[in-house]
Amino acid sequence: MIEATAELPLSPLPAPTRLIPRRRLDGRELLATAKDILIAARRCSDAQAFDELLDVSRRHHLTVVGVARNLVDLAAGSPSSRCAPDAVRFDEWEQLLAQLPPRPNAHAS
Repeated sequence: MIEATAELPLSPLPAPTRLIPRRRLDGRELLATAKDILIAARRCSDAQAFDELLDVSRRHHLTVVGVARNLVDLAAGSPSSRCAPDAVRFDEWEQLLAQLPPRPNAHAS
């Protein structure tokens, strides 16, 4: 049986908060994403994409994860990574990514 209850005044709910902070990708995720970018752009194999990451890391004296992070940031169009003092510009990748079709959710700037 349902009892009649006096209606209490409704108070607005607080705005949702982000309980889980956005995390950075770990090394494995960065490498996988960077390889996927190169595979899509160059139409190469997984091994060839990894070899390219290794080659670039050796030429620029960076870790392969650092190179992968730079490529992922470049592909995402992250302006903060391009202004960072430790960000490396890879002209060959900028030209390569410019040839890719635009992402459907990319904003024109």
